[in-house]
Amino acid sequence: MRFALVLLFGLGAVFPAVHAEDGRGLYVVAINGGGDKQDNFASHLGHLQQLMRLLATSGIPRDHITVLASDGSAPTPDLATREPEAENAWLLQGTRLDPVLRDLTTFENSQLPGVDLRPATVASLTKTITELRGRLQAGDTLLVYVTDHGSQSRRDPIENRITLWGESISVRKLGALLARLPPSVRVVSLMSQCFSGGFAYLHEARERKTTPNGTTCGYFSSTPDRPAYGCYPELRGQKAVGHSFAFLSALAARGHFPAAQADILVSDETPDIPLRSSDVYLAEQLAHAAGSPEREAAFADPFVRQAFAGREFSGESRLLDRIASVYALPRPSSVTEIDKQVDDFFDVLDQLDADAKAWEGALGDFNQANLDAFLAAKPAWRSRLDEPAMRALDTAGRRKLAAELLAELGPFVVAEPARSAEANRLMEGLAVTDEINYRTEVRVAALLRMRFVLTSVAGRQWSKSDPRQSQAVSALLKCEDLTLPVAAPPRMTEASDAAKLPSFDEDKRAMATARPGWLGVVYVPVGRGRRKHLGVPDGAAQITSVVPRSPAALAGLRPGDIVIAAGGRPLTDGRALRPLIAASTPNAALPVEVLRGKGRMTLAPVVGQAPLPKSRN
Repeated sequence: MRFALVLLFGLGAVFPAVHAEDGRGLYVVAINGGGDKQDNFASHLGHLQQLMRLLATSGIPRDHITVLASDGSAPTPDLATREPEAENAWLLQGTRLDPVLRDLTTFENSQLPGVDLRPATVASLTKTITELRGRLQAGDTLLVYVTDHGSQSRRDPIENRITLWGESISVRKLGALLARLPPSVRVVSLMSQCFSGGFAYLHEARERKTTPNGTTCGYFSSTPDRPAYGCYPELRGQKAVGHSFAFLSALAARGHFPAAQADILVSDETPDIPLRSSDVYLAEQLAHAAGSPEREAAFADPFVRQAFAGREFSGESRLLDRIASVYALPRPSSVTEIDKQVDDFFDVLDQLDADAKAWEGALGDFNQANLDAFLAAKPAWRSRLDEPAMRALDTAGRRKLAAELLAELGPFVVAEPARSAEANRLMEGLAVTDEINYRTEVRVAALLRMRFVLTSVAGRQWSKSDPRQSQAVSALLKCEDLTLPVAAPPRMTEASDAAKLPSFDEDKRAMATARPGWLGVVYVPVGRGRRKHLGVPDGAAQITSVVPRSPAALAGLRPGDIVIAAGGRPLTDGRALRPLIAASTPNAALPVEVLRGKGRMTLAPVVGQAPLPKSRN
């Protein structure tokens, strides 16, 4: 879901700061597009509610606010809400029941008390802009606020799009609509949707030229080619996260947009990369002056050194220190240094992604094997878990069914000590891997935030020798210098900078112990007829290949061997071997009983860890 919101400020022709007593000159159009009811998340409506509270405390009259939300005032459900999962719901992950009994969604009707909602469509937006055209005067400011959903054009970021209700609107189309406003009206964007940085090019679409004149600018959650954290479904228990929440909270405390931007560069603990139009413009101009994006870092670094040799950019220098300290990163001295660090972190993310997939696959096999064993022991459940019967239930019925199933399935799984220990290892391995993966994504975002600080400093230093560019940059910075009319303007002080992440060395040590076990074999289940003929258990698996120099190869396992037991346990289910290997203790021997020809033997490979993915470098 997304919200496109337009705030109109009655300012002077030179766009002075708005103060509380000037609230009568501020107009708001809020658009919550949503896409459809499946993707119109309840947390995003919370962003609108947060915005409305901020506007109310700023003294903005209610009749100055127009809201375009999903299907408008239609009484039909258009909003997806999710309740916390039932206890032990992880036992369904990866099973055939997963898509039916987990992530159950209910639908409600979007409502904002005291607000008549209009539909979030291109036609409705066009009508709204047309109405505002008759109200806006020279020197007024229009703030376009968008949150949560967007799409990327790989061909040209000016074709990136905001999702509306059943349709979308591109940078180019939105710019054409805004071009209908008087050219002296300032347009400032505040956007949190995926790929929102593409709307840093809104000035090109509105002003029909590539060099900005300072009447169109904005603040964005991410670059034109990266998704934003707010695009994902709401996190249970963690709804107050992401760029939109962070920026509005900072704005409520600050009143001043540039100060709020500086705060969230430090305080937003998500993988978002908050940036401004001037950041995007200066980075692009540096790359153009360098001859290509690949040469941008080497071109920018001398200007970084020149800029920090004086005191003009002391604020940006302190900001770099704050970001580095909070996210446990070294203070970068160059763009080149940051690019090297980012590449190194991407290599780590590749490993973490591979490990997470291994854990997820193993957990899915473990859960399905246990579900099969449970149904064999309690056949009365079979008819209740028939897929047509489950899909015939409404959401409340499915939630009740899942709770009743898990109340019996959970004790069944943990009743056997070996199975309980395996479950704990799988869940712990996946949880630790996911946590470190997320923190690494946050570190990458912090590095990219610092990169934009450096390229903006370098770009401003570089532009001093070009009057045309210097004027364009100055105009953008003035456009971005917007103050909301808060009731009591706060004193401008830097936010508290408590450390938010452990050191990366700590995470690397945890990562080394959280990797799944690995033997280096590829296998297939043995068919029922052949199992019966050979007299092997139902979970028997035939090895089809062995990775050279792997633990399996070193222990003497061969293609053609039929694994009938591992870890002292017979393989009674075709899905049992993968989780058993993944959950095994690294550097410990895992007894594997195999049928080779007509004889049986037990080998003892030492459990290892899969080779790391090849470096990108």
